[in-house]
Amino acid sequence: MIDKLSNNEIEEIKNNEWVILSTSTNNEPRAIVVMPSRVESDRMILSNIQMSKTIENLKKNPNCFINAYIKNNNDKQYKIECNCEIFEDGELFNEIKLYEEENNLPEELKVHSIIVAKYCNIEISEG
Repeated sequence: MIDKLSNNEIEEIKNNEWVILSTSTNNEPRAIVVMPSRVESDRMILSNIQMSKTIENLKKNPNCFINAYIKNNNDKQYKIECNCEIFEDGELFNEIKLYEEENNLPEELKVHSIIVAKYCNIEISEG
C-alpha cells in the first residue's frame, strides 16, 4: 500500500493541472473535474469555488477518490483513495484566500472553503 507521492509524482500531477474528484452519498455517485490548489506528498488541497453538491456529499461521507490521468506519460493514472476534511477558516484556508486577494480574482472564483484530501491508498498504473 502506497500512501505518499514522490516529488516527481507531485510535479507530474501539478503539471497535468486537472484531476477528477469522486464522492458518493446514499448510493449516489458524483464526479467533477477540479484543479488542485496544492499537491503534497500526503495530501491534496482543493478549493471549493462552485462545489456545493460535492461539499454536501463530503460532509455526509468524507471518503473520496481522486483520479489523475496523465495522457502524455504512457496513459499513466494516479488512483488515490482519500479521507477529506472541509475547512472554512484556519491557517491553510487563509493562505488560499491570500492568493485569491493578491491575484485579484473575480467574485465567481472566490473560495468558499477548502477540502484537504488526505491520501489513504495510492495506485499507479501505466498503459
